[in-house]
Amino acid sequence: METQRRMITLDKETDQYIQDYMAEHKLRFPGEAIMDICKKYREEKKKEWSLDYITETVSENLNDALKSELKKIRLGTTSADKNTQILIEFMNGLYFHHGYQGIMTTDLLELEETKLAKKVVGERIVNQRQKRLDKENPKS
Repeated sequence: METQRRMITLDKETDQYIQDYMAEHKLRFPGEAIMDICKKYREEKKKEWSLDYITETVSENLNDALKSELKKIRLGTTSADKNTQILIEFMNGLYFHHGYQGIMTTDLLELEETKLAKKVVGERIVNQRQKRLDKENPKS
């Protein structure tokens, strides 16, 4: 390793730091301490750059992956919200047309028809999910 001779001026705090560093790392000359400190600094800068690069790359990939998944969720939520609002409008019209007063909630009495509707909807959701999974992961 080629070395260069330099005359440098340091403040007392920096000079003390180099002296302490020499003692801690069992170095004989201030130049060795400065070279070691600079070497470690360069290594840390490389690591910092690598971490920044990795963080940025992972963030971009994660953003792309999440964006498509969130779009699917948003579309599903919008569809469910729309269907719920349509059902509320139908129910409101039925209540008005028949002049119903009050409401019978399922915690008071759940009709067999309601149980059947829940079962059919649950099975439909499972089948749709299975179709989607089959489409995403086709068997060779």
